Amino acid sequence: MLEWLKNITKETPEFWKNYLGKFDKKTERRFVVFSTETTGTDPEKDKVLSIGALAIIDNKIIVKDAFEIQIDPEKNITDITPLSPIGTKVSEPEALKEFVDYIGKAILVGHRINFDIEIINEGLLKLNCGKLKNEALDIEIMYKKWKQLTDERQLSLEELSNAFKMIKSERHSASNDAYTIALLFLRLKSRLDLLN
Repeated sequence: MLEWLKNITKETPEFWKNYLGKFDKKTERRFVVFSTETTGTDPEKDKVLSIGALAIIDNKIIVKDAFEIQIDPEKNITDITPLSPIGTKVSEPEALKEFVDYIGKAILVGHRINFDIEIINEGLLKLNCGKLKNEALDIEIMYKKWKQLTDERQLSLEELSNAFKMIKSERHSASNDAYTIALLFLRLKSRLDLLN
């Protein structure tokens, strides 16, 4: 009941202050397509194992503006390093800091994105941060809107890929899923006639 008292004396991390400051600036419209790999499907109990993301600007996937990070759920907060080398696993707090720095105020895109955002937000709350403020788009919802489907059945990423006759990568990873989601997003965006 008095959980909020624990956070009264904690200071907000600098990376979070920088993130919030980005919403005050006018910049070009940037979409960040992302996916997470997690230990399960409960945002309150489970952990993020990896995050893969790609940026889209002017209907183009910007390959050089990609993000990929592996997380060691056993690492402590004290294991944070200034910049994590590629291929190494970092602590969840360091991964979340880097991800928040990467996304800025971009519009987030994903497949069943509410789960991905919820699990990221749970981690941020543990760091005395707020929740992500970014707008978000879900390709499953976009597809159902385009096809005028009203049923509650969930569509897998594979089903959505098959609907567009796309070949899905054999290797399952957050980054590969993000790339597939980005391709689907661009196709759905044009069919729904969404602006840049």
